[in-house]
Amino acid sequence: MPSARQCLPPPVASADTVPWAQQLLAPQRIWSITRGAGVIVGVVDTGVDGGAQQLAGRVLPGRDVRKPGNQPANTDCFGHGTFVAGIVGAGPANGTMFAGVAPDATILPIRVADDATDTSAATLAQGIRAAVDGGARVVNVSASTSAKDADLEAAVAYAAAHDVLVVASAGNSAEQGNPTPYPAAFDTVVAVGAVDREGKRASFSDTGSYLDLAAPGVDVVSIGPGGPGQWEASGTSYAAPFVAGVAALVRAYHPKLTAAQVKSRLQATADSPPANAPDAAFGWGTVNPAAAVTSVLSQEDATGAVAAPDAASALAPPVPSQDRTSGVVVTLSVLGVVLVAALVLLAVWLVPIGMRRRWRPARRLEVSAPEQ
Repeated sequence: MPSARQCLPPPVASADTVPWAQQLLAPQRIWSITRGAGVIVGVVDTGVDGGAQQLAGRVLPGRDVRKPGNQPANTDCFGHGTFVAGIVGAGPANGTMFAGVAPDATILPIRVADDATDTSAATLAQGIRAAVDGGARVVNVSASTSAKDADLEAAVAYAAAHDVLVVASAGNSAEQGNPTPYPAAFDTVVAVGAVDREGKRASFSDTGSYLDLAAPGVDVVSIGPGGPGQWEASGTSYAAPFVAGVAALVRAYHPKLTAAQVKSRLQATADSPPANAPDAAFGWGTVNPAAAVTSVLSQEDATGAVAAPDAASALAPPVPSQDRTSGVVVTLSVLGVVLVAALVLLAVWLVPIGMRRRWRPARRLEVSAPEQ
């Protein structure tokens, strides 16, 4: 990790096999129907290198909220924001097997820090508001504070009022007291914890009743400033952008869903945790890109809008049956059940009585991307 104000050198090694996280989530299964085009994802972080090969042409100027005027944030000395943005939306490229979740999404960089030491609740609040005002429909915040700051809470409410989904990392302090992280713990935010390649909770990943989802966060691969290679790093900072990328895919394919409805869909279609959901270590489970996009949920009508739930269903998102292999989640509608019943009755009437389904671990590099 670079020290304060020391710029991260360009990565020189590239992933020569598909990283385990991309193998697990397999977002490419649904790129034929959505790649996140038209959705702006705000990355509230250390900036994003607009010249990175796998993001070129899809990084807006953005804004540095710590400086007066409209200073851009499309450079990144520290590298954290570029690493996060790569997980969200790095495009496929020659010479590497790594790609992001939503490779056609547009990245809006909002700089709130130069390194891992100068992030504050105040700048996070300013960053979220700037991302909303900049047109983001999804905002990734891979940083946290243990203070339940009023300005930060107001910024999250501002995002919700403007139909913007905020996704935030749960934090890496489970072994140092497990403090409640903000903005992750606010109700409208999608709080994301980290799992390893075996699906186990990362030892550092904070836990609590606020947790919504889990995603890969141990030895994950992404890009660095100056490219064209990739780094490998661990932290909930890098779990959150997997979910932000999936949210971009959903918002592109289901444009009529509100931010709250997208959150509900992500929860409902996650791969269930070992314990009953929601679980303090996994939330509703590990995010599933194909299921999140293709699921037919009983509470959504034909237009993609979500009908008002009844009192019982409002207690928890419905969990349809899932098939990770095919990526298709099937939920029988009431109409389908009626049709099947009618066919069975017809068969009973017609049929005489008596006769009637090689990943290797990513390369460990000398300098890894920073984590917060």
